[in-house]
Amino acid sequence: MVKNYFKKSLILIVFGFILHLFFVNYFHVGMLWIFDRASGANESVNTVLLHTDTANSDSRGLKRPSSDIMYSICTYDVQYKPLVITSSIPDSYWSISFYSDNTDNYVTLNDHDIENDYLKVYLVGVNSEPKKVNNGTVVVSPSDTGYALVRMFIGNGENLQNLKNIQKSLSCVEYNDN
Repeated sequence: MVKNYFKKSLILIVFGFILHLFFVNYFHVGMLWIFDRASGANESVNTVLLHTDTANSDSRGLKRPSSDIMYSICTYDVQYKPLVITSSIPDSYWSISFYSDNTDNYVTLNDHDIENDYLKVYLVGVNSEPKKVNNGTVVVSPSDTGYALVRMFIGNGENLQNLKNIQKSLSCVEYNDN
């Protein structure tokens, strides 16, 4: 009888350990897959996926958005071609954060890191060999897929239309050698 309980307990512990390892290693992949399917992945890769307006209690595009920040999201796949991200930069706080496919934030640039009022980032994948560029910043992604999150501070809202125009200037396009 005790031997039977020991055998069942051992099987349960081994099964639980394997299930735990599977969950830790693949949960984030499943969540990104669900996000891609819900957002229409074929149309949303290497393009600006979302621009938010000012957040309120009904905002559901992002989890727990700040009411004084405007957000934009660009999903990417740089396995075959680099991505060029361009945007005008406002006078107020502005940042772009890059997240790999396991949701690790690996680079964040803000308005203090950019020398002029215009951003140009060349985002390259893991197996790419970035070339020297004279008119932008090269960012190497630790994974071929992920997303970039842009944040802009609204302040008191007096320049809201200008911020919306700057938000619309955000571009995420595949690099073209021409």
